[in-house]
Amino acid sequence: MLKGERTWTVEASVEAVYAVIAEVERYPDWHPFFATVDVEDRDGEDRVASARCTHPTPVATLKTEVVFAYEHGTQVSARRQSGDMKDLDGRFSVKVQDGVTAVTHRLLVDPGMKLGLLLRGPVEEKVRNSVLNGAQSGLAKALAARG
Repeated sequence: MLKGERTWTVEASVEAVYAVIAEVERYPDWHPFFATVDVEDRDGEDRVASARCTHPTPVATLKTEVVFAYEHGTQVSARRQSGDMKDLDGRFSVKVQDGVTAVTHRLLVDPGMKLGLLLRGPVEEKVRNSVLNGAQSGLAKALAARG
């Protein structure tokens, strides 16, 4: 099981951060855990409701069907519906904390028994840090690109 959480501050408004994290179809542009996001369905606000996604790992490329949920202006969550992983629960939360914008990224991935045996110890730590660090730096670049 791969678990991780990271909170950091950014020099951008909550609205600007939420605009980036809510644009799920653009995750492959900046989030290292999403190689592709093929939109299957959209909600009433034209946001991605479900998508077929691929996720690169050091041992294999995993495929999942993911359902996305939104708490307007504060959170975007992703939950595995089907696919190669046993479980996937990820979320971005954004809020003002002590006068600055704080972003929290939580991740829980259970790749299942077969891949889980390969993702242990130093490999597990490397993958966790790659995803969380990559999401943090990728989000910063996506925010900078928007101006």
